[in-house]
Amino acid sequence: MNLSPNLCVLLCLVQFSIIDGGEVLELNGGSTVFMANTTRPFHPSKSLSFAHVLFLGFDLTYADSAGLRGYIAQDIVQLGRYYAKTKFGCITKCDSSDFNGIDGILGLGMPDAALASIPEPLLFAISDETGDPANQYILKRRIFTILSDNNAAELHVGGFDPHAISEGMHFMKCTSNVEYSVPISSLTFDGHELLNFGTAAQAHGRTTIPGILDSGTSCLVIPDSYNSGLFLEKPYSKLMNVMRRKVPFYITIGGRQFEIPYSSWWLDANDSPCVQPTPPGFEGILLGDVIFRSLAVMFDLTHPQVPIIGLAPRNPMYRLVDRSCGHMNDFKGCVEDQVGGGGMEKIRMEKRRGTPRRRVNKYLRRADAQLSWLQHRVAADTADSLDVPRLSPTGGDRLLTKVPVDFYEQTQYFVNLSIGTPRQVRTVILDTGSSVLGIFCDPPPKGHGPHGHIYLPHFIPAGMLQTAAVALGPSQAQEMPVYAAAALGAAACLLAMAVRLRRAAAAASPVVGAGLDRHPYSAQPSASSA
Repeated sequence: MNLSPNLCVLLCLVQFSIIDGGEVLELNGGSTVFMANTTRPFHPSKSLSFAHVLFLGFDLTYADSAGLRGYIAQDIVQLGRYYAKTKFGCITKCDSSDFNGIDGILGLGMPDAALASIPEPLLFAISDETGDPANQYILKRRIFTILSDNNAAELHVGGFDPHAISEGMHFMKCTSNVEYSVPISSLTFDGHELLNFGTAAQAHGRTTIPGILDSGTSCLVIPDSYNSGLFLEKPYSKLMNVMRRKVPFYITIGGRQFEIPYSSWWLDANDSPCVQPTPPGFEGILLGDVIFRSLAVMFDLTHPQVPIIGLAPRNPMYRLVDRSCGHMNDFKGCVEDQVGGGGMEKIRMEKRRGTPRRRVNKYLRRADAQLSWLQHRVAADTADSLDVPRLSPTGGDRLLTKVPVDFYEQTQYFVNLSIGTPRQVRTVILDTGSSVLGIFCDPPPKGHGPHGHIYLPHFIPAGMLQTAAVALGPSQAQEMPVYAAAALGAAACLLAMAVRLRRAAAAASPVVGAGLDRHPYSAQPSASSA
């Protein structure tokens, strides 16, 4: 029996509300609802730094109609080596099977697209220097880069590694302040131009179409309409007429042409092309994971109102980081090993004997050197005009962190986050098309749990960390995260302050101990007044 999508969602919601989270409801020949027992929810009652934000709810609906609901929480969230105390959505209800087996979603979009109840995306929270210094490790540059092949991926936080690209990075200004949009002027396949702009459109200067860089979209999604007279032909329909294997796409973005290899747009697992038509009413191109498998994509949010996008062909010889190089959520050592040569494979060079050395005219050699210098100078001037920070040409920039990303069946990116005190590691979707951090959570604890849910002061003195180190001992203090040590140190300092106040009150009383065991608002007369 065929059901409409709206009726299907309605039945899913009814079933989800009356069954236990572990059951599965099959509709329309095998589609399933969200199964709560496939996720690892965050446990607020086990975090010392958790705070429930009262009077605010969490309700988010995505373009594919997936809905997430819950409450707003505040806790310490860590990505790579950077962490800060920030607000996020605690998901308690979900009506989409797309989130089965996933612990949440990390939106790396722009702040203008964020919810009013969660105004600061995680990338901005970990780069906000006005927060609590004891509960944060600040990202100095609000830049991230996604690099992927057909089997794995990695997230560069703080910039990009020059070793990862085969040509210079091409920078351009984003054409929107709510989504990562870039201008596309051409898309060709097997010599056929798919974006044939009409004469009237060209007369009005309409020679580009916006392309949205969205890591939450799996495929290349192109229009199957005339886009209100913009095109002479329907791009997707024309592609289907000339579609064949082993042929690359060529796309022109920001005035520069890039290749999309066959291996990037053809899914071996499904033996099918990863190209789809856009939904009705969407007048643009969705640049999904197909683009991220072909190019290194850099997002520079130093100036949030004018973001910079960087694109460059991926270096096929570059080795992606993996989970074996260090701690699950801290890859500082991986970067240092690769820069220092410890993680790079050395190739032995052989000398060729019997071949005479060709003499090169010194004037030609000087001209080649000058041409090379001019090319680098032009590239540097372009980067300077867009205010793009320069990285070390050797790749030895210590402000760069590399975080491994799981690439599930060439369709979705996943990354690990650490939340709370002590940390709870959760796996979330990496999405550049949204700006909200949402984590599946247990319901908010009522009253005070075993850890008390201490609200830490806004600034914690450094002496509290020393107090925690003395209380724990050197070995345990080194293993505990700094924000957990700060929480323990704060509790110890508050206890010491209470003891000092008690002693000061005892010393100030005329009768030793008078009134110390009495409630401060007791109406009984004190010993001195008697």
